Amino acid sequence: MRLLDQVLEKVGQMNELISKAVKVFRGNPNMEDEEVFHTLVQEGMERQFAARIVEFLPIAYSRLVLGKSGARFSDVFQRHVPGEEVIEKPLSEEPVWHAALDFGRAEISRGISGHELLLLAAHSAEFQAANQLLNAGSKLEKLVFTPPVLTWPEYGPEPSPVH
Repeated sequence: MRLLDQVLEKVGQMNELISKAVKVFRGNPNMEDEEVFHTLVQEGMERQFAARIVEFLPIAYSRLVLGKSGARFSDVFQRHVPGEEVIEKPLSEEPVWHAALDFGRAEISRGISGHELLLLAAHSAEFQAANQLLNAGSKLEKLVFTPPVLTWPEYGPEPSPVH
């Protein structure tokens, strides 16, 4: 198999997994992120990939929704897991970040509704903060966001206790 074919196959696989996550987010708008994560894992998605999707997909959609507002966003994120050192990394080093942005842009180019975009963006702390600030009378073009802080370990939250 040629290298290009391998790359295209990987992109297709990632898009399938992102599509599955998008369906879970949109089909369950009141579901907490941890519940989305556990649903994806129960449906067969690898834990680390499910965690990255649940963390980065809403941030990507939030930035796509707010992108033309004039708000400025950080190019890095921080991972702060209790009991561990805070790690700061460029978003550009996360393959899921690029795939999530590309997937969202493709949906926008196909004419996805604003409501459908918001169902994902609303899971982002950046979007929630922007919404609160707008409701308080702030102007988005004056906002400068700090890096998103992710609090899950690399392999996602711990399994839910069985009742």
